[in-house]
Amino acid sequence: MALALQHTLRRLARQSGHASVRLFHDEFSKPSPPTVKKGNPTDHAAEPRVPAAGSIANKYQVFRDIDATVILDVEEERQLQQNLEESTVDEAEPQPGNALPSVFSGINLQRGKTGVYDIDDLVTVLRLNNAENVFVCSVSQEIKYVDYICVVTGMSFRHMRGIAEFVRKIFKMKRAPSDIIPKIEGENSRDWMALDLGNIALHIFSEQAREQYDLESLWAVGAKYDRECNKPAEPLVELFERHSVYLNDLKPLKKERTTVDGEQTSG
Repeated sequence: MALALQHTLRRLARQSGHASVRLFHDEFSKPSPPTVKKGNPTDHAAEPRVPAAGSIANKYQVFRDIDATVILDVEEERQLQQNLEESTVDEAEPQPGNALPSVFSGINLQRGKTGVYDIDDLVTVLRLNNAENVFVCSVSQEIKYVDYICVVTGMSFRHMRGIAEFVRKIFKMKRAPSDIIPKIEGENSRDWMALDLGNIALHIFSEQAREQYDLESLWAVGAKYDRECNKPAEPLVELFERHSVYLNDLKPLKKERTTVDGEQTSG
C-alpha cells in the first residue's frame, strides 16, 4: 500500500513540473554517481600520450666524433701493443731498493754480453722452471744462424707454455730498447714451441715429439751421422731413381755448316 502511494506521488510531481518535492525515502537514499562515457573530454585515459623529452634521450644517443672508435693501421697497432707490453714489464720489474720477488730470485736481470741472454743465464731460467733434459750445443759460425741451440722437454702442454712465457718475460726485463721481443712459435701446439732469442734458438718439445725429431743428433753429430737424414728412401722414390735416364753424360750433336767457299765445317 505504501509503495503504491509513493509511486503515485512521484507521478503527480513529474506531471506538475515541481521537481522540488522530496519524499521520505529520498531523505535516506544516496544519489547514484555520475557515469563517465568513453571519449569524454574529462577522461584522462582518452588523451593522447606525448613522450617526455627525458625518455627520448634515454632511448637514443646523440652521435659525436669524440665518442667514435679510432681504428689504427697496422704499424700504429703494433706500436700500441709494444707500448702496453713495455708498461707491463716496467710494473713487474723490481725497482731499486725494493726486495726482489721470489719468482726472480737467482736470475740475472742484466742484459748478457753475447745477447740478451747468455747461455748460462738461459739454462738457469730453464732449470728454475723444471725443464727436463736440457740440451745445449754450439753452432758453427759458418752457418750464420745462431751461437747456440737449446732443446728442452716439457711434461705437459701447460708446462711447455709456462716455460716459453717465462723465458719471454725475462727477455723483456733484460733487453735493451733496440732488442726485438721474440714471438712464441707454435704457441698453441702441444708438441713443439720455439723462441728465437737472437743468439740462441730455444726449442721446447713434448716427450714424444722430441724423440721423433731428434734435433740433438742433427746438431751435435751432423747430417752425415743423423739417422733421420740417412734413413732409407721410400720405395717409390727408390724405384724412380733406379729407372730414370740420366742425361749428364750426353753431349749436344754438332751440326755441319757450309762456308762461302763451299767448304763444310762442323760447329
